[in-house]
Amino acid sequence: MTVSSRSEAKHRPFRPAIRQAAAGRHCLTMVSLLAGLFAVVLQTPAQAQAPTAGLTGCDWYEAPIKLAYPETNARYYQADLPVRPPAGSRIRIEGQYPATRYFSFQIYDPSYAPIDDLSDHLITADRGSQSTLLGPTTGNPDVEPGGRYTAYVRYGAVPKTRQRNTLYTDDSIGAARQYRLTMRTYLEDQRVPLPKLVLETPNGDRPIGVGLCRPPISLPPLEEPSLTPPVSGVVSLLGSRRVPFEVFYGAQNGDSEFGLNQNAAYMSATVRNVGELILIRGRAPTFRERDGRVPLLPDVRYWSFCQNAKVLTTVIACRADREIPVDARGNYHIVVADGAAERLPKDSGYAALPFGPVVLGFLIYRQLLPDADFVGAIGQVPQGTPPRDVIGDYTPIATYCPPALFEARVRAGDTPYQVFAACAAAP
Repeated sequence: MTVSSRSEAKHRPFRPAIRQAAAGRHCLTMVSLLAGLFAVVLQTPAQAQAPTAGLTGCDWYEAPIKLAYPETNARYYQADLPVRPPAGSRIRIEGQYPATRYFSFQIYDPSYAPIDDLSDHLITADRGSQSTLLGPTTGNPDVEPGGRYTAYVRYGAVPKTRQRNTLYTDDSIGAARQYRLTMRTYLEDQRVPLPKLVLETPNGDRPIGVGLCRPPISLPPLEEPSLTPPVSGVVSLLGSRRVPFEVFYGAQNGDSEFGLNQNAAYMSATVRNVGELILIRGRAPTFRERDGRVPLLPDVRYWSFCQNAKVLTTVIACRADREIPVDARGNYHIVVADGAAERLPKDSGYAALPFGPVVLGFLIYRQLLPDADFVGAIGQVPQGTPPRDVIGDYTPIATYCPPALFEARVRAGDTPYQVFAACAAAP
């Protein structure tokens, strides 16, 4: 099967792992008090009013405060679609392929629950242009960015046969709902202008409301609401030094899929500030930079680890795949501790993430657009099944580690495997 013929098969089966969320699954917890804050942060004066017929919507803007565990290596652009446009209308997206590892368009409902998506490799180029992407994980390094494409948003449910380069809302054109179009870009090497948005109506084209959503929002600084000094004695406190990673499928409350990337799958682990480091290791998926460096057929488009503030759902720091060393066995090793990056010796074999000034941290392991044959794809783990039973060594394992023990073992020249074993066995 050729790359082009396999692209759709590789993309679409990935989404049900997120879409088939049900009660009782492990989730990225969204405390209820944040619901109002989300609405404030992501609203603007143009959005605060009730939707009215003929509302022109809002052109691209970036939210001034990033919530819902964003990725620091990504940029998030949002446009608010017109409410109740004339019958027969659609949104036209005129853009250029950017020099990024990944980009996509996704539709969200007023509560930011995901509805539909169109990832870059499914966007056909305009006549006379070429796409830089051939499939979920494959690209064409001989094609320069900047080629042009045209995509559309249609009001209504997804039909049995999708139209080319088209996203859909889940309501008819007469529904008074404020749908949001999001464009994500990861690892931008070279920016191109943001796509032009045009409302096509039976009576001619109309521009989307330029500038209506750009004024900045003034909010007090976000702070960890329950910051206390670190708690010592990790084993007596938690019962074990091991930190379990679990697959995120979704949850039963209304915020369960808030802002979720429909092209991504996640594993997560809650960590406490107990005055110790956290070590993470696992088998690394292969990936390929946009310039075409090997491997020819990578496992995933992108993967990363991020440390987040669990209560506030803000991000502290992320490390992209290209920033994480991989050893001769194909494994990565990460240390989570404030100041670790400065204290680690050169070529230690570790990537470093700060813990941050929080009591509860939230580690997230992301994979974007895995190859259909990748055995370590998070999205293939069924609900209720231990991840290691399905994806084996691609499941991250983690342990707390006393700082003095870690530093002594590293100075002694121990390998990351030896350090991990010593830390996991510490009293």
